[in-house]
Amino acid sequence: MLDNHLLEELATFAQTKTLAETATKLNITQPTVTRGMQKLEEQLGVKLFERHPNRLTLNATGKFAAAEATRLLAAQREAVTRIRNFDSSHQTFPIATTLPGPLLYLQHIQGHLPTTTHLPTTLLAPE
Repeated sequence: MLDNHLLEELATFAQTKTLAETATKLNITQPTVTRGMQKLEEQLGVKLFERHPNRLTLNATGKFAAAEATRLLAAQREAVTRIRNFDSSHQTFPIATTLPGPLLYLQHIQGHLPTTTHLPTTLLAPE
């Protein structure tokens, strides 16, 4: 199982093209990014980078892996959004009032309220 932070580092490196900018963008240190990329290569069992003196670039496999990482991270964010939306759609929000005005107004606009909104049929006691 690949760690999300390693995928994020790879996707960010593909955008920024340097370890320093990747580290800055992710608010981590450059050695952390370097170790992360080495760990990712080990986990995948493939070489992702062309290493040159004072320079690191993605090879073809690295570019493909970065695109896959970007796609996976986007899919994960979308899944989280769908889960949160599902949860929100199954929550009910009770409304209560001690005055008839707000209740009358809410009844008037009820068709525009979320379907999970349940309007009271009686007023609360003023106490």
